[in-house]
Amino acid sequence: MIDLAMGGAQNFMVQLAQGLAGRGHSIKYYLHASRSDPIHAVPTLLSALNTAAVYVNQPRRLLTCDVIQLDGYHNLRRKLPYLLVFHRCIETYHSYYSIQRSGPVYAPHRVAISQAIQAKLKRTSRMIYQGVPMPTVDWEAPRPFDVAILGRIHSVKQHILFLEICERLYQQRRTLNVLILGGHPGPSAYQEKIDSEIARLQHAGLNIFLTGYLDSSAVYTQLAQAKIMLVTSASEGYGRMAVEGLACGLPVVANPVGGLLEIVQDGQTGFFARSNDASSFTELANRLLDDPSLCQSLGCQGRADVEKRFSYEAMLNAYETLYQQVAHP
Repeated sequence: MIDLAMGGAQNFMVQLAQGLAGRGHSIKYYLHASRSDPIHAVPTLLSALNTAAVYVNQPRRLLTCDVIQLDGYHNLRRKLPYLLVFHRCIETYHSYYSIQRSGPVYAPHRVAISQAIQAKLKRTSRMIYQGVPMPTVDWEAPRPFDVAILGRIHSVKQHILFLEICERLYQQRRTLNVLILGGHPGPSAYQEKIDSEIARLQHAGLNIFLTGYLDSSAVYTQLAQAKIMLVTSASEGYGRMAVEGLACGLPVVANPVGGLLEIVQDGQTGFFARSNDASSFTELANRLLDDPSLCQSLGCQGRADVEKRFSYEAMLNAYETLYQQVAHP
């Protein structure tokens, strides 16, 4: 059973439901967001979820479920319907903010998606990485885009820093193809600032392609067209986008923050730039773009590392074991 609040963890929650349903489990879910709200209840994700789970229109209809999976983002008000069966509740924490928002009452069974989140939680929990399905990679296929970024258009992802790096790369290389994957939750001053900066750089000669929101399968298709990924986030509880990039054979150049420190193997699957330093990102990106053999070598090692440490099957196994322990103590 999934009690679902669509947010930054939405892809994970849907894939978890699909995986468990594929193993024969019966899944029900309640959605706090309006089902007609395309910003929080993305239609393609709802469609995927509905193939694996049955929607119920009231939280109390979940009380008979063996396990109640809560997003760590839920505050006490949203937990109230489940307090009588709290011993069957599990919370998964995806971000530092979710830990703060979840308090002061935390479910008895807790999952952190990285060691960084686990340390911040400061409560007994088990750590289960978000696994990702492995795409097929054609190493001989052309990769027309030089650099890519993946993630919603939000200030924490620091697209402004990413665009500054791209401008520096363009000034040095005189040509650059840029791929920006992901949309934005709605109109905002930050979105307007990003749009303005993109327009300026496009006018200056940069080839910038924006995909808008993509479902998980389309993310892989688009990422496979890029040579390297830049992760400029100021904070990441995990860094799923880095795992997805590595799974597609892209070396990752990242800010040394949060869960990214657990995902990127510096010098083996990518590099860490100096924190928020555009010149450092630029130098490392140039190094990879100037050396295709190094780029592919790190990409191959990154993909192998994802298969070893961030397996989708391993994630399902861990949650299935936890659910059985909670349902049958």
